[in-house]
Amino acid sequence: MMKTVGLLMVLLSGAALAQPIFATYTEEQTTGWSAVSQTVAGMIVRSDADLKAQADEEMAEKNLRAGDYRQFFVSRKLPLSAGRKAFLFVRPKSSPYFRTFYGAHIFCHWIVDDRNNMLYAGSSDAFQVLGSSRNGMKDIQEAQCHGGKCYLVKLSFKAGKYQETSCATQDIDSGKVSQGCEPDK
Repeated sequence: MMKTVGLLMVLLSGAALAQPIFATYTEEQTTGWSAVSQTVAGMIVRSDADLKAQADEEMAEKNLRAGDYRQFFVSRKLPLSAGRKAFLFVRPKSSPYFRTFYGAHIFCHWIVDDRNNMLYAGSSDAFQVLGSSRNGMKDIQEAQCHGGKCYLVKLSFKAGKYQETSCATQDIDSGKVSQGCEPDK
C-alpha cells in the first residue's frame, strides 16, 4: 500500500513532469477499458516466444479456451500524434489477474497503431504520455520504482520507434528529482 501511495505521488508530482496527457500504473483497475481484437492480442502474445509459452501455460492451468488471447487484455485510445492516425495502449486486465503479464510490481504494456503494428513494448510501474513531442509523436515516460526511488525514463519517437532520450531519478519520500539514473546496486 505504501508503495502505491509513493508511486501516485511520483505520477502526480509537478516536479517530475508537466501534466501528462495519459497515465496508468500497475494497480489501476481496468474496469471500463475496451476489449482488444483477437488480431492485436495474438500479435502481442506471439511477439515473444517466452511470453506465449507462459500465457498458454496459464490458460491451461485456469482451464481457459486455448488460443483466445483476447481475454488477457484491455485497451484505451492513445493520443500520440496530432494526425488522425489511431493508436491503442494495450495492457493486461486487472481482473481477473493474469500473472503472465505482471511482475512483483510492474505490468506489461504495448502501443499498437491502426494497422496492428506494435510501436512499443514495455513493462513498468507506471506509464505516461507527455505533452512534449518529437517527429510528430508525443513523448512517453515509464517509471521503474524500487528501493525508495523511481527511475523516470523518457522516450521519444525517432527512426520509426520509441527510443530512450533521458532518465531522471526521483526520491519517493521527498519527491526530489535529479538528472540521470543510478545503476542498480
